[in-house]
Amino acid sequence: MPKKKIAICHYRVGETDGVSLEIEKRKQILEKHNCEVKLIAGDHSKGADYTIEELEWDNGVVPIIKENGFLHFNRNELDDQELKAKMNKVCRAIEDKLYLIQEKENFNAVLVHNIFSFGGHIAAAKAFAKWIIKFKIQCLATHHDFHWERKEFREPRYGYLRNYMQKFMPPKSQHVTHVVINSLAKRELKKRSGIESYLIPDIFDFNQPAWEKDSFNKDLLKQFDIKPEDIFLLQATRVIPRKGIEIAIDFTRALQEKINKLRKQRLYNGKKLTSRSNIVLIIAGYAEDEKLEYLTKLKAKILTEQIQTKFISSHINANRSFRQGIKAYSLWDAYVYADLVILPSLWEGWGNQFIEAIFAKKPIVVFEYPVFKKDIKPEGYKIISLGNKLAGRDEHGLYKLPPKHLKKAVRQSVKWLKDKNLNKLLEDNFTIGKKYHDYKILENFLVDKLGLD
Repeated sequence: MPKKKIAICHYRVGETDGVSLEIEKRKQILEKHNCEVKLIAGDHSKGADYTIEELEWDNGVVPIIKENGFLHFNRNELDDQELKAKMNKVCRAIEDKLYLIQEKENFNAVLVHNIFSFGGHIAAAKAFAKWIIKFKIQCLATHHDFHWERKEFREPRYGYLRNYMQKFMPPKSQHVTHVVINSLAKRELKKRSGIESYLIPDIFDFNQPAWEKDSFNKDLLKQFDIKPEDIFLLQATRVIPRKGIEIAIDFTRALQEKINKLRKQRLYNGKKLTSRSNIVLIIAGYAEDEKLEYLTKLKAKILTEQIQTKFISSHINANRSFRQGIKAYSLWDAYVYADLVILPSLWEGWGNQFIEAIFAKKPIVVFEYPVFKKDIKPEGYKIISLGNKLAGRDEHGLYKLPPKHLKKAVRQSVKWLKDKNLNKLLEDNFTIGKKYHDYKILENFLVDKLGLD
């Protein structure tokens, strides 16, 4: 059978965000089945085979289209026709470049991620739909985040944009098979557009070797000035408001207040704490440029709470590397040293960090966001819960937890960290994760839908 040529497309690839990680998993599976895979993305990507400048969501006119297109942003420099004209110009630029790539590569199939569902770059959707239809390319369109799930994209300003989104976000076509990552999205897509979809949750390679300390990562603690006897609390998501990182800050402060219950103890993983041990919050994800105001608020809160925090994203890549003689660790290296993982997200399409912590056999602290409650919790994992309710916002607009939920989570964390029997529970979590989220689930789906050998 001749080698299939498949394109995987997104705004950005090669980062540590959830969509980039899921794309990398698909690339590995397809290459295992003798496919030639090319990545197409915006020009801020790492490792893309083809870059399209107009595909970046924060380049040029794209943010202007977004902020004039939706009422939330309170900008109205463009009327309906001007918005249409700018969208069509961006669309044509993307479309022309896709046609050139297709004529060169002659792809048999294309995997499109979020381009038909994300509200931050609406003009791209039409370009990809026209490309797929013109060349009759088989398309698997995976929707990680729908525009209606974000308050800023729920109210288009103009009739043109409403009609456009109904037609292209997502499109109905015999060439497009729709995939969602949670049951809430599957139900809502069917309700809003009548489109049936397949549910493929986030998956992970549970058969890979365990992440361990080795010659490459042995200096990680020293690199970030973390004492070996400190408790390493990992927050691995991007730094954006819906990730609820302010809750991780509050949790760190509350756990630090209980540090005397842990000092001079031996943790579940054998680490011996001393009188000098402290809680260190490690924020491994990167901050998006358009969310720097949120990062500034977080840093101010960290100063107020007087907790030890390390922002390490400048030294974390999707894969290990050396850049100009500077070592960059993989995200997995951070998990090796983590004693506790926290996932305080208010909303996730699924939650890569959760399954990563399960594979790494780490205890995880979770705010029970809607998809976690509906799809993940019923699978039977044992976690430390932050509850599922918020207590409003502070004067800076940052979210707060009800104090009783925070105290309960801290109390359970102290108990778990020094529980010699915790490793059995973490092994059980691993077994559950492998049952529901192993690579085979996605691999079988791709083999079936793309006709792979």
